[in-house]
Amino acid sequence: MLKDNELTSKLLTAVSVLGALFVLTETILQAFGKSICVADGCRLVASQTRFGDISILLAGLALFSVLAVLSALSLREGATAPGKYLNFLLVVSLACEGFFTGYQAFRLHAACVFCLVVFGFLVLLSVVRLLQGEKSVLAGFASLLAVFSLFYLILPAEGTVIPSQKQLVLFYGKDCKYCTEVIKVLDEKQISVDHVLVNEYSGFLKGMGIEHVPTLYVNKNSEKIFLTGRESILTYLNCKPEVPAKTPAVKEKPLPKKQNRAGSAGSTVGVADLTGGAGESFQMVLPSAEEGICKSDEACK
Repeated sequence: MLKDNELTSKLLTAVSVLGALFVLTETILQAFGKSICVADGCRLVASQTRFGDISILLAGLALFSVLAVLSALSLREGATAPGKYLNFLLVVSLACEGFFTGYQAFRLHAACVFCLVVFGFLVLLSVVRLLQGEKSVLAGFASLLAVFSLFYLILPAEGTVIPSQKQLVLFYGKDCKYCTEVIKVLDEKQISVDHVLVNEYSGFLKGMGIEHVPTLYVNKNSEKIFLTGRESILTYLNCKPEVPAKTPAVKEKPLPKKQNRAGSAGSTVGVADLTGGAGESFQMVLPSAEEGICKSDEACK
């Protein structure tokens, strides 16, 4: 039995060290503008952190480092205190993972691969502790399930992350007359566009501050642009008649000195790096209320 405990304790230490090295690698890559995870979900999750994703990385690095030290100390004969602290950290970590996974699933509708790998490390560590007979770790799994379930109840899923295969995606409403006009122009110009009902992505779009249709998402390698309203979209299409794949990037227009917060028709009201990727940015072009927009959850005929 002692040998089994020593074996599992060594496994616990090894997994903790691997977790620390994994997070450390991502931290170093972030310093050079790169990342282990290149999926859209990772960039989206990083954009939601208050102090940048580096704050989460440092917290994760500290967590795995402490777990590694505690698991190594628990190998000493008669040492019980390190095991108690180890169990406490795992319970708290699993509860936090319930928040992270729930937020990604029911708020962002996107999965961060890096976050899931970290989650896997913590689950593996908790399972090893259970094999050592530490049943108190079950409280961590219960906390994870409880927090995740609360997100499901409060923030029901309304769709997935926005399509990323097409360079142009049009979010429209069934009862939006301006959407019909924009779709007609797109068909006349024979422009390849994904037509997506706004109801399928309303949760994600509202999280981005977009509550009106039609909204055109211009998806390029170096620039992501949301244009809201018939006039803004048609102006863009008329100025950029080329095939979407060959369309040059839209230049940001400066705001007038006296400008309301909503922005004027066709003006670029702000640029924020929401992806975390090097050289990538999101722009939102918001028209005034009179310039061909409909509330996404209301009929507009």
